Amino acid sequence: MLVDMAKSKEYGFALPAILGILALTSLTCATLWRMQWVNQQQLNVQARLIRNQEIAKGVFPLVLQDILGTNRSTSATTDSSTDLRHFAGTDAQTHAFFPTNVQEREKLQLRLGAAMCVTGICAPKTLNNLNAEQWGSLLGQSQAVNLTDLPSSEVAAFYWVEIWLDAGATEPVSSSVLAGGKSAFIYRITVLVKEAASSELAAPSKPLPNVQVMQAIWSRASDKDQIGQWHSQKLLL
Repeated sequence: MLVDMAKSKEYGFALPAILGILALTSLTCATLWRMQWVNQQQLNVQARLIRNQEIAKGVFPLVLQDILGTNRSTSATTDSSTDLRHFAGTDAQTHAFFPTNVQEREKLQLRLGAAMCVTGICAPKTLNNLNAEQWGSLLGQSQAVNLTDLPSSEVAAFYWVEIWLDAGATEPVSSSVLAGGKSAFIYRITVLVKEAASSELAAPSKPLPNVQVMQAIWSRASDKDQIGQWHSQKLLL
């Protein structure tokens, strides 16, 4: 009888201990699973950051095609109706365009008015080093990249081209074309890549990477040159 009571007490102490161990084990497993899930999400975010940076780098050549006009269809006659982004047009027109000389840049500034850019073409009067958030607020003044030119349907890309006078260039002659045929301009290009609103990655339950904004400076020796030189490239914060 006494032996049975002793065994009963032992079992009575063992059961709570076993339940406690099982509870701790379950808690440990849940904690490890949570940590693994968080690490996986961080890896996913990092992977998308790297992907978006590479996409931004791939947009720069597309912007050069826009600047140079090599992305437009060729025709026997070239006039303002062919591609307004490369022709100033008449004084009655108000579209933004890539200027070919100093005088056209002044005309562009008048057309821009108080806006910094129009359809991604900018001719600022003062140097503004905007951060990524500030560029993001200017999407309405950007040029959108065609979705067919992007490697993923999960992102959207936009860009701006700031057209600056080259301070080291020869002084312009009366015709507003720089002497010696040297290019009058330096181009500062800003590319923004963000998750597309229609992407499933945009679900509120999933963390999204920050918008990626990259900036580079490009110039060429002559306005007739189709090949130029990259001077810098950086990621804006």
